[in-house]
Amino acid sequence: MPDYTTREMMEAIDQTPPVRTFFQRTFFPGEQTHISEKVEFDVRKGKRIMAPFVSPRRGGKVITRQGWKTNQFTTPKIAPERPLTIDDIAHRGIGENIYSQRTPDERENELLSKDLTDLEEAIARRKEWMCRQIMYTGKVDVVDEEEGVDVQIDFGFSNIIVLGANEQWSQPAVNPLIILREVRKKIIKATGSAPDMAVFSSDMIEDFITNPHVKAAMDMLNYKNIVIEPRVVDPALTFYGRIAEMDLDIYTYDEWFLNDEGEDEAMVPEGTVLLGHSSGEGQIEYGLVTQMEDKTFRSYEGKLVPKVWADENSEVKKVRLTSRPLPRPFDVDSWAVIQMQKGDKP
Repeated sequence: MPDYTTREMMEAIDQTPPVRTFFQRTFFPGEQTHISEKVEFDVRKGKRIMAPFVSPRRGGKVITRQGWKTNQFTTPKIAPERPLTIDDIAHRGIGENIYSQRTPDERENELLSKDLTDLEEAIARRKEWMCRQIMYTGKVDVVDEEEGVDVQIDFGFSNIIVLGANEQWSQPAVNPLIILREVRKKIIKATGSAPDMAVFSSDMIEDFITNPHVKAAMDMLNYKNIVIEPRVVDPALTFYGRIAEMDLDIYTYDEWFLNDEGEDEAMVPEGTVLLGHSSGEGQIEYGLVTQMEDKTFRSYEGKLVPKVWADENSEVKKVRLTSRPLPRPFDVDSWAVIQMQKGDKP
């Protein structure tokens, strides 16, 4: 690989099509970089204040300005790296022709380029997990046991509606539409904006479409309040249909990730329905990245900052990709999560 500067590599990475993920692109589509590791933003809670009546003999009445709260968070650091050794470039790689005449330099260039792509995809998966955590819990736990890092970033999300054993959607007496209407009204009351999409877990969509109240609404001729017409958007994302009276599109997202315990975990938690806005709930804030280059600390404002260096004593070249992303919501009252109480599902 030619000896590009960090800036040149950053520009090349910016031109690479990103790994698209549902939660990030849907709920945190915007991006903003900062010149500090810490980011600050104002949160304003709007209230529906009506103008007061005033006597004809008075000039007017004062309406106080509504306050806001400034939050400050240190952006978490993500910095995966990969070594490149003599053995990696001296022997044929996976998929390479057994009679290949490629030189070690050619293999080095290709491996370093592939490593940068792999590291970028790993960071994208971590960002998707962060977006998922915020949407379902309002919190992100930043943990590095080896370095003793254990910090929780909490945005104060409280719109989690837990349904008990007598509110299971699989029960014939329970009407899911009533619950969805109540949650939708709660969001409208708090923000003035109605959610227009619902993300169902796989078990919840089955309970929903087989519920007798929902089936009755689907069977009503010429009413078309609920239309279920599944359509695969991509291998993991399915559009199921819509609820006309709530202007609500229904989706399922069947994707998994390898959690920090090394276990497969569903991206959409079991027994949940997420109501949100297709226009987004926030954006990704990127903090400043500082790293050592040529024995000097250099700082970069950007989403992804690469670094390639060599350890001649151990004859190893390493490539690292660093990012300091923090998905942050604009208003934690603008979405809600319906959750079945754990242990209550049959």
